[in-house]
Amino acid sequence: MSTPLRERPSIDACAESPSLQARMLAQRLEGMLPQAAQVRVKLMDGRTAWPHLDVRATNAAGGSVRISRTQAHVAARWIIRCHPGADWALARTFDLRTGFLAGGAA
Repeated sequence: MSTPLRERPSIDACAESPSLQARMLAQRLEGMLPQAAQVRVKLMDGRTAWPHLDVRATNAAGGSVRISRTQAHVAARWIIRCHPGADWALARTFDLRTGFLAGGAA
């Protein structure tokens, strides 16, 4: 007898409204990075098989927030998946308070 697969938590549950999806993502990231107010993401080289991400977090006053490499990669991947049409060769800033992606999310 086979066991049923465990359901994975997914951000896709609210895909009908991108703004709702972005707000839900902001809440999740706020829980993961409570000291951060914004996360800046940039794809350093998208032509290679393993692109490098430049991820930086800042607090409400604009000061730098130290986050682990794992936290940075998870946050960046979630943000990129939430806004797939954005040009990630340019730096984008995701506001954890509002769920808004500065720089023109598609």
